[in-house]
Amino acid sequence: MGMKNKNANMLLRIAQADAFALAFEFVKEQEHPDLKKKLIKFDKFCKNPRYKSLKPGFYSDDTQMSIAVAETLMFSSDPSSDCFLEHFFNAFKRDERDGYSRGLQKIFEASGSVEEFKHAIVPLSNKNGAAMRAVPIGARPDISEVLSLSEKSAICTHNTPGGIISSKFVSALSHFSLFTDFRFSDFESWFAAETSSTFPKYVYEPWSGFVCSDHKDEHDLGLGINTVKAVYTLLCEKESLHDIMKQIIEWGGDTDSVAAIAWGIASARYQDEILPEFLERDLEKDGKFGVEFLKNMGKLLMDFSESKK
Repeated sequence: MGMKNKNANMLLRIAQADAFALAFEFVKEQEHPDLKKKLIKFDKFCKNPRYKSLKPGFYSDDTQMSIAVAETLMFSSDPSSDCFLEHFFNAFKRDERDGYSRGLQKIFEASGSVEEFKHAIVPLSNKNGAAMRAVPIGARPDISEVLSLSEKSAICTHNTPGGIISSKFVSALSHFSLFTDFRFSDFESWFAAETSSTFPKYVYEPWSGFVCSDHKDEHDLGLGINTVKAVYTLLCEKESLHDIMKQIIEWGGDTDSVAAIAWGIASARYQDEILPEFLERDLEKDGKFGVEFLKNMGKLLMDFSESKK
């Protein structure tokens, strides 16, 4: 099956969404009442009061790890979990930045080699780190390979049901967006027909409100699952990247991860949408891995994936 919606701007859109929504990640609206109002205007990048070193317009771990996943897919002949870890480590060390979970950031900073990094990882998280980086995997033309690769990417850091399922769900949605023209609401039936398998029913439950993991709720499935529930709700209900972003800011919570995933997937379908100029003009202005790098990587990823047919 050929790619119907080739999206060379996938990584750029992930970065733009990440950098914009990062300003409101887990921010308490009552403590910063003006920040939400500024973001709803959608006319500039803002600074997150929690991250002192990240300038407005700079992306976080969501984008950096998505880049590392794309590089793993293109530069490893037979990607394994160790290959993914190696590229995560190299991407961080060449361009160190805040935004990672505190535990993982400490491991990155303390590790002097890939081997030290691999030995220090305890892959038992059910948060959304595996899901947030899985969008590029969807560019592979075979859905079985997509699911296999997304599991390999997940288990090296998130070897839990929530981590693995959320990673597979994101990569499969990304593949669906690139390779079909069906509505996102048709994804469940399409996936069952293509793979003779199903995702748990709870991933399709509509989401509304602050995106987080509520450890006090015995029915809470973890941030990974809650994130993909939010993403799927957005994809089914919103008809533009702008509308998706507006809803994400209204909800709050882990805004940058939801935005990076949702824009990375949805941008294949909304390539003609005119976006504000600041999203490209002010993204990573002083960084080595900014707009041109992201555009080039996105094009290489699409071309490479097409060559795998």
